[in-house]
Amino acid sequence: MRKSFFMVLSAITFSWLMLFSGCSSKNPSTGTLTVIVYDYMTNTVVPNELVYLATSYQNLRNHVWINSLYTDANGRVYFHDLTPIITYYDTEHWENYGATQVYAGIDETAILYVNNPLVSKK
Repeated sequence: MRKSFFMVLSAITFSWLMLFSGCSSKNPSTGTLTVIVYDYMTNTVVPNELVYLATSYQNLRNHVWINSLYTDANGRVYFHDLTPIITYYDTEHWENYGATQVYAGIDETAILYVNNPLVSKK
C-alpha cells in the first residue's frame, strides 16, 4: 500500500513539474547590442561618432542600414530590440568595421578599434 502511494505521488509531482515548469519564465525574442568605439592609436573612446548597423557586409557598404546612432561621451552606442541575427557595424568617419551575432535575451557588447586615418565618406 505504501509503495503504490509513493508511486502515485511521484507520478503526480512529475506531471505537475512537466506541465507548469515554464509558466513563469519569459521567452525573450530580441537582444541588445552595445558598440564601444576606441581610437587604436590613442586608446581613447570616440564620442559623437555615428555608428551604422546593417544585416550584411554588402548592406553596410551599400548604405542599407537597419539603424544608425551616435556614440555618447563614453564612446558607447546602444542598439535595443534587435532580432537574433549577425549584424555588421561601421562608423561614419573611419574605414573599420566589425560584425557580431545578436542573441535573443542577451546583452552583447562589441568593441570597435578604429585605426585607419579619418576619411570622408560623402
